[in-house]
Amino acid sequence: MLTEDHKLQRVEISQRLLQRCQQDNGDEDTTHIGVGPGGDFQANNNVFDNLITGDKTWVHLNTPETKRDSMTWKHPSSPVTKKFKVQRSAAKVIATVFWDEKGVILLDILPQGQCINAARYCSTLDRLKEAIRRKRPGLLRRGVVLQHDNATPHSANLTQQWLQRYGWEILPHPAHSPDLAPSDFHLFGPLKRHLGGMAFETEDDLISELRNWFDNLDVDFFRVGINSLLSRWQKCIDLHGDYVEK
Repeated sequence: MLTEDHKLQRVEISQRLLQRCQQDNGDEDTTHIGVGPGGDFQANNNVFDNLITGDKTWVHLNTPETKRDSMTWKHPSSPVTKKFKVQRSAAKVIATVFWDEKGVILLDILPQGQCINAARYCSTLDRLKEAIRRKRPGLLRRGVVLQHDNATPHSANLTQQWLQRYGWEILPHPAHSPDLAPSDFHLFGPLKRHLGGMAFETEDDLISELRNWFDNLDVDFFRVGINSLLSRWQKCIDLHGDYVEK
């Protein structure tokens, strides 16, 4: 449950980020940042041009379908279909995905039995930097804006030294706020639904499916995910704004 301090932090960070987008657009009112068809906020600023968001999730070699995905239409007189309960496989890997409004830049897989610490995360950032060099020419020169959560490997001194060495900016992210992390609210849900009902014999088979799924996503999918940060920051302010006034 969010404490009052958490709610205050969420509002303050959301306000700062909206104001920054407003300044980048030369607007005096955050409501003029840009509204597209259907009332969705749209970004046209340097923050999102340089923004890369990253997060991790567990992925199982055997993922059962959700109840919703396994539902089938039946006539009232149709015979009862027997369904066998499929257990989620204990075999799993950690997938860390870094992406921007154009698509996935790096998919990093942590094999079973290993854990993410600061040294391992810095190694991942090394691979991300090289992937940016190949896939997003000019971004390293303009300056990367990285969004990740406040997990211990991200906030460790070793990681902070790495980020300072290469001049990467960290986009502020309030604690306990998956609703403000694009991977959590936009990417991982569709991924898990896609994997529902699939079973893989090896980690390589699973990784191949992950890469194929990411590669086949339309660029609009990623653009919408990044741009929706604006409306989510505003929603956060509307929801918890009273805490700033107290």
